Amino acid sequence: MATNKQESIPPSCHNQINQQLDNLLAIGIALSAEKDRNKLLEMIISEARRITNADAGTLYLREKEQLKIKIIHNQTMNTFLGGKGEEVDLPPVPLALEYVSGYCAITGQSINIPDVYQAEGFDFSGPRKYDEMTGYHTKSMLVIPLRNHLEEIIGVLQLINALDTTDTQVIPFDTDYQNIIEALSSLAAIALTNMQLVGDIENLFQSFVQVMVTAIDAQTPYNASHSQQVSQLSLSLAKALNSCNEGPFAEENFDQDRLDELAMAGWLHDVGKIATPLSVMNKASRLDSHLEIVMMRIDLAIEQENSSSLRTQLKLIESEQQESATKELIAHQERLEKLRAAKELIVRADNPATFIDPELKEQLEALAQHSYQSSDGQRRSLLTAEELTCLTIPKGTLTDDERKIMEAHVEITDKMLAKMPFTKKYARVPLLAAMHHEHLDGKGYPCQLSGEKIPLEARILAIADIFDALTASDRPYKKGMPVTKALEIMGFMVKDGKLDKDLMELFASLV
Repeated sequence: MATNKQESIPPSCHNQINQQLDNLLAIGIALSAEKDRNKLLEMIISEARRITNADAGTLYLREKEQLKIKIIHNQTMNTFLGGKGEEVDLPPVPLALEYVSGYCAITGQSINIPDVYQAEGFDFSGPRKYDEMTGYHTKSMLVIPLRNHLEEIIGVLQLINALDTTDTQVIPFDTDYQNIIEALSSLAAIALTNMQLVGDIENLFQSFVQVMVTAIDAQTPYNASHSQQVSQLSLSLAKALNSCNEGPFAEENFDQDRLDELAMAGWLHDVGKIATPLSVMNKASRLDSHLEIVMMRIDLAIEQENSSSLRTQLKLIESEQQESATKELIAHQERLEKLRAAKELIVRADNPATFIDPELKEQLEALAQHSYQSSDGQRRSLLTAEELTCLTIPKGTLTDDERKIMEAHVEITDKMLAKMPFTKKYARVPLLAAMHHEHLDGKGYPCQLSGEKIPLEARILAIADIFDALTASDRPYKKGMPVTKALEIMGFMVKDGKLDKDLMELFASLV
């Protein structure tokens, strides 16, 4: 069953063999340069068929304890499958010695068979069944292991029916060509292994980034999936942009590397929030955890008012000043009502959905003038200066200082990512990730960039970031908006010159 040694080719063909050997170097360079796995697999079998003038061939890759068919070529039957990455709908071959490809993968030996119908020792029921179904006739076969630099068999190349120079007669595979194909297979195996190693390293890097970002996002209950959502929304918009055959994006193209870079920037755009205090990140209302303290303070003022007024009334009654006692009771009720109203006012002002207009701000400032007696006997204001500042924030929950702390996350993102040795493919990730808060009108941050100074990818990230922030249902300071409302708000941002109009129109058509 072993390898059959064929007679040497005629001397007139030696020049052709030498030319093939010369071509092998160029093929090896081409194999190592190819970055697309499907194209690499297609190139391997195409070059092997060209060198040997084989009518057909199959490329198997080892997956656990079986050989899975990746590429099938058959010139006579006009069958070419797997070259675009599609699954070949044929059963895998078990790693067993009775199958010629299995034997090759297990032993690492090349097998050259002049006529499979005359050969013994292998189970050729598969080729024979194929011949019966299609009318094809499998005769000569060359089976070569794909052995990488670690001497591991990662696959098998099977060539079928070598043709003579007239392409009419099936002849055996010559051993001189066999040597060339063995060299080609070694180069191919190394190229495949290198590609797999690069892929594994990139997958490890991406997984590490996603794990790290997920951990950072999980610090706050409202941010658990934000980075992932921004990445996915950005990818969707970029892919839609690829489909534009006319308009402002007709000349733009996001190839796979550019898409991967954008996705990575989406994952990492908020990584600087690792340095943002949780008291700022998780601030659900204007007072947040201080609300309870202020409420307890007013409750204490109410108790003090009750106690003080009762003592006053009792003294007046004891001194038979009934009219004054009645007046004190009425005044007491008014003071209590003001304190209860103060609690309602603070609860309303604490709600981030409440807009603090000048009238409400004036009421809060007046309330801050009221005092109570603290446990140390000192008279203190019902509201501290810091609490008043928080309660009079016009919109949202953050003070100016807190907002500066929050906005600083983009600068921290830039500094953190600048420390990472990104590959050429991801070289612009730090730049793009730190630009997702820049606005076209130059009023964004941190660099106040405007117009075309903001890369297209950063404009895409800005739209994805704002949309997810508006529609997210798990934010502590607001309920998630309906998509229509979010798009309406973003439409106003377009009118204000902050977001890219053309990108927004395309994005709105997707969501």
